[in-house]
Amino acid sequence: MLNIKELEGICRVSIEEDVVKSYSRDASIFEVKPALVAFPKNIEELKKLIVHAFQSDGITLTPRAGGTCMSGGSLTEGIMVDMKEGFSSIGEIDIQNNQVWVGAGAYYRDLEVKTLAHNLLFAPYTSSKDICCVGGMVGNNASGEKSIRYGATIDNTLAVKMICTDGNEYIFGEITETELEQKLLQKDFEGELYMGIYNILTKYEDQISSAKPKTKKNAAGLGLWNIWNKEKNTFNIGKLLVGSQGTLGFITEVLIKLVPVRPFSKMIVLPISSLAQLAHAVKTILAFNPEVLETYDNHTYVLAKEHMSINAERVLWKDEYKLVLFALFTGDTDSEALLQAAACSEKLKEEAFFPENIDSKEIEDSHFAIRRASYSLLKNHAPKGFVAVPFIEDTIVPIEKYGEFLEGLEEILVDYKMTYTFAGHIGDGSIRLIPLVQCDSRDSVNQIFDLAERVYKLTISFGGSISVDHNDGIIRTPFLNLMFTDEVLRLFQETKNIFDPKNIFNPGKKVAGTIDFAKKHTFV
Repeated sequence: MLNIKELEGICRVSIEEDVVKSYSRDASIFEVKPALVAFPKNIEELKKLIVHAFQSDGITLTPRAGGTCMSGGSLTEGIMVDMKEGFSSIGEIDIQNNQVWVGAGAYYRDLEVKTLAHNLLFAPYTSSKDICCVGGMVGNNASGEKSIRYGATIDNTLAVKMICTDGNEYIFGEITETELEQKLLQKDFEGELYMGIYNILTKYEDQISSAKPKTKKNAAGLGLWNIWNKEKNTFNIGKLLVGSQGTLGFITEVLIKLVPVRPFSKMIVLPISSLAQLAHAVKTILAFNPEVLETYDNHTYVLAKEHMSINAERVLWKDEYKLVLFALFTGDTDSEALLQAAACSEKLKEEAFFPENIDSKEIEDSHFAIRRASYSLLKNHAPKGFVAVPFIEDTIVPIEKYGEFLEGLEEILVDYKMTYTFAGHIGDGSIRLIPLVQCDSRDSVNQIFDLAERVYKLTISFGGSISVDHNDGIIRTPFLNLMFTDEVLRLFQETKNIFDPKNIFNPGKKVAGTIDFAKKHTFV
């Protein structure tokens, strides 16, 4: 039971109806009303809140930052903890090592201002970079348009500070074999954590290795396969925490890697009139190592023409285009970027494509603007009676399976009366498919979950993952049994139990989520 007076003695809390309602939604299809919202203003208040929850019965805590999650990752019927007020610090940038400590509640946009002052960037930024927070990026293992070169958040996170159920904050980063041996000898909470994870990894090494998705990126499940780097002989529990959606503890701060901004760029735009061309076009462009390879479709363009008219006019769209690919080649000199783009363009012509070489920064910016706005355009300007519903928007398949996957996807979609937009980080094999669903009855909800199951099964049949950036949350946790064996799912639960034996941290995500709960809270 919640004792409001006791909680008010720990930190500021609110049970006001308008506050609770504003925190009941994120960017997903769900609406879940929290019991109350807590606003710890510093680490001591958060530690006390966690200890109180652990020592009480029935109290759960779920972190929230920017509220941009598309899987319902921060939605809860328990206590929602807003991390923005007390954990938005951005440390001094280490320009010798290109790294910086950043609070979980810091907005990416504020981080970017500081890093760009040193010509540096946190590379895995997302399309929602103007409104998302770093903690959400870490929780979801987010990635974005530059990830084909620099990787996802997990590849750019060096260490994680996290408060565990004992109320202490620990630093989880890369340690050597000798340091691991010392951790395993500790007779304390941290030692028990390391011993528990070490035992899982050694006892079930083959099963964990087999469970690792073969795609370039993944956010599904708990990444046990990321912890032990056998080539370097290092051990890093921080790699497990990235993408864990706040289910193992409260991440307070992260040490992130920054990359230099390459100052010169050249863009190639490739119109696609048939999805059958797409896989070959993507493979051809990737051979020339672009920094960005993105796509958006004709549905997105039509919306942009009405609501982003200046950008739409610049991109010179033609009616026969089904979608466009745009690739950005960068360099330290103008000639370096130009030569790379020119070589790619010539190869595309040899392969019977018709690339456009873009010489205008304004046109470059317009393509980026439309692509980044693809979901918000659909969400904010859906026809009356329809809702943009992100629930199959986070799949990924190996590039070599792309064409076959898209053919199978279209065969499924014809069974449903839905309009959809197609956009995404296509260079990684990531498919961003967002349908418009007619929200006239509860049948719409059943249709959503029926379609989701079919698309997830198709994705898995091609060696793909059902989540690449947006994570499992409420929507995909119930479908993890399609992707992982019962034994691997049990290992996820065992991992959760090691960190969180009383299930106080963000319950129902990554393990033990149900379709019934998801259906109950779908607002369509």
